[in-house]
Formats: sequence, C-alpha cells, structure tokens
Amino acid sequence: MSDVTAPDVLQLERRDGRFVMGVANKGDALSHAELTDVELPDEVYVGLFICAHNADAVEVDFNGVEIKPESGSALQFSFCEDTADPDNNPPVVVEGECSASDPTFVTIDLLQQTGGASYLLLDQVELPAGRVNWVRLKLEDPAGRFYESGGTEHPLSVPSGNQTGLKLNRGFDVPADGEVEIYIDFDVRKSIVQTATGYKLKPTLRLVEEFGAIAGEVDSGLLATTCLGPSVYVFAGAAATPDDIDGDKGDPVSSAMVREDMGSTTGYSYRADFLDPGEYTVAFVCAEGISPAVAPADDPEQDDALDFTPPAGKPATVVDGQTFAVDF
Repeated sequence: MSDVTAPDVLQLERRDGRFVMGVANKGDALSHAELTDVELPDEVYVGLFICAHNADAVEVDFNGVEIKPESGSALQFSFCEDTADPDNNPPVVVEGECSASDPTFVTIDLLQQTGGASYLLLDQVELPAGRVNWVRLKLEDPAGRFYESGGTEHPLSVPSGNQTGLKLNRGFDVPADGEVEIYIDFDVRKSIVQTATGYKLKPTLRLVEEFGAIAGEVDSGLLATTCLGPSVYVFAGAAATPDDIDGDKGDPVSSAMVREDMGSTTGYSYRADFLDPGEYTVAFVCAEGISPAVAPADDPEQDDALDFTPPAGKPATVVDGQTFAVDF
C-alpha cells in the first residue's frame, strides 16, 4: 500500500489480473501500489470507502486570561517563561504583559479533561471584590492541534481566535477577603468541526461555580455492534426531547464519552460533570462526533437523525456537590 495519507488525487487502473493504484497530494508525482493475480469477472464495481477520524488528542494553546470587573478596566494575566526554568510548565503568571521573560503558552489536551478531570489554568490571582462581568481566554495562532487516531497532526484553527480569544459573558461574584473557584466546561463534541481543509474550533463553553454530576454504567449490549463515539447526552429540563447537536435550542448542554471501566459491573461507564444544579434529561447514543464521514454521525453544523436509548431519555436531578446515578 501507499505511504501517502489524505491524498488529493486517486487513480485506479486494471490490467487483466493486475490492479494498479496511484495516489498523490496536489502537485506531487503519483505514488503507485499494485495487486497482482487478482481473479475477477470482466465487469466489476468500483467504490470508495471513507472512514471517520477519531481523535487521539485535541490540544489548545492558551497564552493568557483577561477578566473584566464590573467597575474598572479589564485585568490581563499573561503566561511568561520562568527565567530559572524556561521549560517549566505551567509557566509564571504575570499581571499585565511579560517583561522579565518571554511570553509563552499553556497547552491543554481537552480529551484528558473529561469525567470530572480539570486543569488549573489560573491560580491565586488577586481580583477586586464585587461583580465580574466576563472572562476571556486568550489563544495562540493557530489555536492548537488535532491529532487523528494514529498520530496524524492537523492545525486547529479559530477564526480571529488570536485577536478575540474565547469570551464567556456569564459573570460571577468575588467576595471581600475571600476566595472564589470558577470552572469552565469545554464540550469538545460540540466544538470540533471538520472542514474541507482541516479542523476548526467552534468553542462551546460554560462557566460554572456550583455544580454536580450525572454518572452511571452502560450495558455492554449497547456497544455489542459497531458503535462509533458512544456517548451520553445531557439536556436541560426534566422532560426534554433528546436531539442531535446542530446549533439550535434543543442541543444538549453537555455530553460525556462512554469509556471502558473494569471496575464497573458492565465494563463501561460515563460521567458528565460541571453541571449547574437543576433538572435534566439524559440519553445514550452511538454517534461519531468529530468527523461526519461515517454514519451514524452528529455533525455540529447540521441536523442529523440519531437513535437515542431510551428514545425519551431518563430524568436526572443535579444537586451542588453531589452525583446523580443514571444507568443505561
């Protein structure tokens, strides 16, 4: 087989019992591979198989955070190299611009921040007491990298991301002489879009202070046949109708990947964390979420027909600091 990946040109030729395939990227010479002694009838059908690209990693590079108090100017916190240890990660956090050292960035693999895991991006910074109106996460250009299963790397683009960053307009209160912990939930399934030229980040972020979780086990029978992207979708409201991700008001507020779990009775489990207290509907679905090439798929930019289990979902009540159990 050819070593060329993601070719722009494909040529297939039959010479009696020989089949010759030529592939190339645009502007390059064809790379050929050959099968010999293939016995087929005179009339054959030719087809093209397209496979979905599962992600090994989704890395985003953050170079700072901007926070806007209700009163006064926005506060900027930059990530700067540690002069004593330039390779130190996380780097030094400086209010304002980097002056004593060069600016740098923090790389976070979003696929590692699942199932309740989190990354401490900004720690022990001083903010004025009172209301904060918004938070902006500042990005490098390109914003990061998307790694296909197998290791192929693609730049991850965000339109105007290095100028505008990722802004969260939900505010929070900073107590006088106190502390506040704020979590930002980043839904990868709703945020990564495959385009004709690569992958783009279309961020879906939620800022939460008080939160709980929904978790449970998933029957192995639901994954017995080919199940691309097994997930649990979480919808706002106790009687919400499960629907795909397509940018409308019926989209799930969050989603959780189903993972192998040898400590569970079924061998599979999920955990949807950082959910605001309230009523929800949850449903299991098999749907590849990053590449729409193979059905069933859930392309975040179009309406897709998905089969949920159960079709009406299951109710869940989230309480601050607690985990509500829902099994499938």
